[in-house]
Order: sequence, then C-alpha cells, then structure tokens
Amino acid sequence: MAKKQPAPKKSTPDSARQLIDAITTVKQLQDFIKQHGTVENALAAAVRVHGLIEMTGGFDQLRQALEIVGQESTAPQQ
Repeated sequence: MAKKQPAPKKSTPDSARQLIDAITTVKQLQDFIKQHGTVENALAAAVRVHGLIEMTGGFDQLRQALEIVGQESTAPQQ
C-alpha cells in the first residue's frame, strides 16, 4: 500500500490540525477498505501485515526483505 505525499500546508492551530489529520486518516481508511472489498477483508489484510512485521522484527526489516524479494523476482533468468 503506497502512501500519498501530503501537499505543503500552512501552519494551523492544533485543533484544526487534528481535525485535518482525522479526516485524512478516515479517507485513507475508506480507500483501503474499498481496495479490499469489505471491512472484514481489509481487517484481515491489516492483521496479516502486522504478523509479517512481527515475524521479521520490525517494519524496516520487512521493507528490506520485500525489496530483496522484489529484486530477485524481477532479475533476468539465465
């Protein structure tokens, strides 16, 4: 799941910033659910990713492993 880069923003008061962050989070969650079809499928996907993060020792390790596997799967076959 790719994260969208937020546009540069003007400084806002904390309460307005929290509201904007909450709206952004809810929209991203809605998109995630739509991508997976149902809330149950989205939750199952999140649980699987969480399990992978725990198994690999952290998010950075999982990302590194995914990059290695991606390189191997795209390497030319001899």
